[in-house]
Amino acid sequence: MQKSVDENNINPGEQLREFIKKLFPADVKNDSFILRIDYLLQADGELRDLVYNSTINYVLRRLIVTADYFKRKCEKENKGNEKFRTDLRAFLKDDMRFPEKHIGRIIVLISECLDKRNADVADSTKHKIRKRARNNNKACYICGGELEFDIGDSYNSVQVEHKWPKAMGGSSDNFNLEVACPKCNCKKSDHIDASDFHYEKICLVSDENDQHFSTEMNREYELALWAKREFKCSICEKSAADAGKLKFGRKNPNDSWHFLNIEIYCEKHHEIRG
Repeated sequence: MQKSVDENNINPGEQLREFIKKLFPADVKNDSFILRIDYLLQADGELRDLVYNSTINYVLRRLIVTADYFKRKCEKENKGNEKFRTDLRAFLKDDMRFPEKHIGRIIVLISECLDKRNADVADSTKHKIRKRARNNNKACYICGGELEFDIGDSYNSVQVEHKWPKAMGGSSDNFNLEVACPKCNCKKSDHIDASDFHYEKICLVSDENDQHFSTEMNREYELALWAKREFKCSICEKSAADAGKLKFGRKNPNDSWHFLNIEIYCEKHHEIRG
């Protein structure tokens, strides 16, 4: 018997993105302008991967949002699910030119994404997530900041957050939920990963000891940089939830603070690096 997406603890949005990647894999042998710029910047393939993943995320987002548009339109016009599937199939074939043999599978995954997109987290589930985090002294899984479990309206009050965004087909079950502070929860929004942010904007004039550094390094930039390593130290891979706030360091100290030159460290390894 084939297991459902939830039984495998895989978000339907993740499954859909992986399916798109299989249909359109990265061509590392193709001498494109991205590879030449990657070489110019000595990015060791990181820029190439960012551009590829950003494009895949765009396709994923367009599929889910457009399908949601079709579904709402059918509901408004009192037309059934069959009309929705017909319109979606025509869109995938004629407007996006997906191969006919893959359209059925894509429709199934998109439909599961829409189910998750419109589902709320049960209060009982939120309670379990908060209780588990409190018992294990968990910090915000994104920034590593301490959380307030007793006061509901403080700046660091605990909130239950979807690791894979609900808007992009993320489940509201335990495996996809974590505790976060309000600031991170708000800024992360429906971002999937680091490639979903405007990484090209993260080029700072200030240095770490300058008074303007903390202003330039705003929370959205921090989120993008932490997401590069999935909110873990790049050396020991200890998560922010367990290690506390992750810090930044430059790979090349002779270069400025920019997205491709910034690495993520826990307190211990940040001190070791000096």
